[in-house]
Amino acid sequence: MEKNPTTETISLRPSTMEDKEKVFRWLTRSNLTAEMLGPPKFPDTLVPSWEEFDNDYLDYYFDGTQPMKGRCFIITHKGQEVGQINYNHIDPRDHSTELDIWLSDKRFTGQGFGTGALRLICRFLAETFGCRYVYVQPSRRNPKAIRAYLKAGFREQAYFPPELVPDYEDSVLLKKTIGEK
Repeated sequence: MEKNPTTETISLRPSTMEDKEKVFRWLTRSNLTAEMLGPPKFPDTLVPSWEEFDNDYLDYYFDGTQPMKGRCFIITHKGQEVGQINYNHIDPRDHSTELDIWLSDKRFTGQGFGTGALRLICRFLAETFGCRYVYVQPSRRNPKAIRAYLKAGFREQAYFPPELVPDYEDSVLLKKTIGEK
């Protein structure tokens, strides 16, 4: 459990296959979708179809069968599901991974749930896999997300390592060295 800035508790629950369609809906059909994907704000990053999502978030993200390749977790607050956070392939050379996070509804923004979830997953990744570096790459057009990442201890990087492909035309690469505040 992690206390967020509002002193409420949040937790991460490993996702199941039953969560996959719901996580897809949160990304593609919530009142937050326009803050992350699709025209008019994001004409360069279209809202994925089910097939595209299913090809990106393979079943192991939801069933835990290949934890080194990636895993999704449901963010909960007082038993209510408020979003999802996932890590992707863990690079065994430098013990790094990239994260994705989105909340399920606007009413859950601005309450520290994202920041708390980021802290929890970083702790989990360090303790479980020995991860030392974690990356996120929001669009510069999403300043609220950038603020949450900075609050969770991420720092903007000057360049993208060759193994990371930018998600947006204006992606901001942020890196957290686990163990640093």
